[in-house]
Amino acid sequence: MITSRLVTLATLAALVASHATLACSRSEGVDQDPHATAASSSSLTTKAALPSRTSSCDRVTGQSVCSEYSGSYLAQNEAVLSSSCGKLSGAFVGAECPNTSVLGSCTLATGEVRKFYASGGAPYDATRAEKECTGPYKGKWTTFR
Repeated sequence: MITSRLVTLATLAALVASHATLACSRSEGVDQDPHATAASSSSLTTKAALPSRTSSCDRVTGQSVCSEYSGSYLAQNEAVLSSSCGKLSGAFVGAECPNTSVLGSCTLATGEVRKFYASGGAPYDATRAEKECTGPYKGKWTTFR
């Protein structure tokens, strides 16, 4: 029973992913010859750089941080990231973090970009934000300009 549900969910996920990939490749604006073969059409899609999606977990209101995810890390972990965000009282959205009151950002080894804010529920100052980034997170700090 559980196995059949997992197979159904995996099949549904694969279908949604393939549909999203097809929709993205069509929206790229690549002019394709309607008489082109499937092989040449496929090579056009492969050569065109697909846009990178960005999603974020906005926890500015409660914790004064917001995390951005993109690329393969987002693609491979989106369900977990979305679920975890909700458990942390955040809002998981298909957009970048807000750029108001940002002190700086911390790029982690996973590719996550965590932004620190001077506003929200637990406002940071630049020194504390940088120390948190380079200390426990072992990230690369960038001051917001």
